[in-house]
Amino acid sequence: MPNLCKHFKQCGGCAMLDLPYAEQLARKTARVKELLRDFWSGDIPVSAAEDPFYFRNKVELGFCRQPVWKEPFDKKIKRDKTQPLEFEQTLGFKLKGRWDRAVDIEECLLFDKRLIPLLQAVRAWAKEENLPYYDHRRHSGVLRHLMLRAGKNTGEAIAVLFVTDDVPEKSFVHAVESVWPEANIMLAVNTSLADTAAPESLRVLKGRDYITEKIILSSADGTTEREVIFKLSPQSFFQTNTLTAQKMYSRVRALVKAIAPKVIYDLYGGAGSFSLSCADLCQKSLCVESVAPAVYNGIENAKLNGVNNVQFFCAKVEDFVKQQPIEKKDALIILDPPRSGMHPKAAKAVAESGVAKILYISCNPVTLANDLKALARFYTITSAETFDFFPHTDHIETLVQLNLK
Repeated sequence: MPNLCKHFKQCGGCAMLDLPYAEQLARKTARVKELLRDFWSGDIPVSAAEDPFYFRNKVELGFCRQPVWKEPFDKKIKRDKTQPLEFEQTLGFKLKGRWDRAVDIEECLLFDKRLIPLLQAVRAWAKEENLPYYDHRRHSGVLRHLMLRAGKNTGEAIAVLFVTDDVPEKSFVHAVESVWPEANIMLAVNTSLADTAAPESLRVLKGRDYITEKIILSSADGTTEREVIFKLSPQSFFQTNTLTAQKMYSRVRALVKAIAPKVIYDLYGGAGSFSLSCADLCQKSLCVESVAPAVYNGIENAKLNGVNNVQFFCAKVEDFVKQQPIEKKDALIILDPPRSGMHPKAAKAVAESGVAKILYISCNPVTLANDLKALARFYTITSAETFDFFPHTDHIETLVQLNLK
């Protein structure tokens, strides 16, 4: 497979881009199988991305004022300190392994084909307005981040510019519109030292402060069973690969339909994606999430979809299961913890719950294997499968079904 991007091995976003896609999938599933070998010896099928390119629905890029590095970048090469530093302004993803340097992106196969023309328009705008990019060592400069989000099933888009001070707003809007006329446009202020696209304030320059996206849930034969609409603000959590995510949600829905629970415990539930996808298959779903904005988004999206049988709880799972013990009768537990896995107290409570079936969705097979040590005391894996959310990286999503022994 040829090197399809001039920035390959620089920005770190596509570490496996030089491998054929089928080989990427084989390597990732082989790693999952090795990590789960103590719990599962059967096949682990993989759901590939429909298109391994231009699949992301959100990107965050950084503006960076940095010294020009004239040699191939290597930390071991010592700079000739007798020569004065030359500086450059870059807009793109961080250089692999660096917090203070960015790659000036001229190609990208991840987000949308309009990304590069948009970056060119924003660079031209910044140059015309003489706006300095952010210097991460001196904590100076005006332009910090550019966040882009697009609905793969709705076509809606939003662009958010993060700044430390006032900028010419009308000309920025024109720059974005020249490439993406229908995009909503916002301005965010971030003066903190932390290098994150976290706003202190957000203001609409054009359109709305959100987009909508929908997940289309299908049966095994491809028949659409349900559509769930999500209202997404710039900071809302949402799976980054919409089309592969809806494959996984459809598969979870099929398993829930077969299990036919009356109550779903949606633990580490985020904005309630699983609860909303399966709300018509149960009497009620209890969605537990510790991140307050995600809970707020879930409540809002439940109203948007006319769902009234999902209860949202803003709490740590380990606290929730202590205060409101899991009732095992006619129940199903869905687990979707962060990369760090489950809190030991939560894992213990789930393992000892007596609920007949558990669906565990993991973005990190290492922590999945660790959590299974606790769950395997009382549960047996009956199926395992993977979903490729992030082509060209070593990340993969794993879904396992566990039955009470």
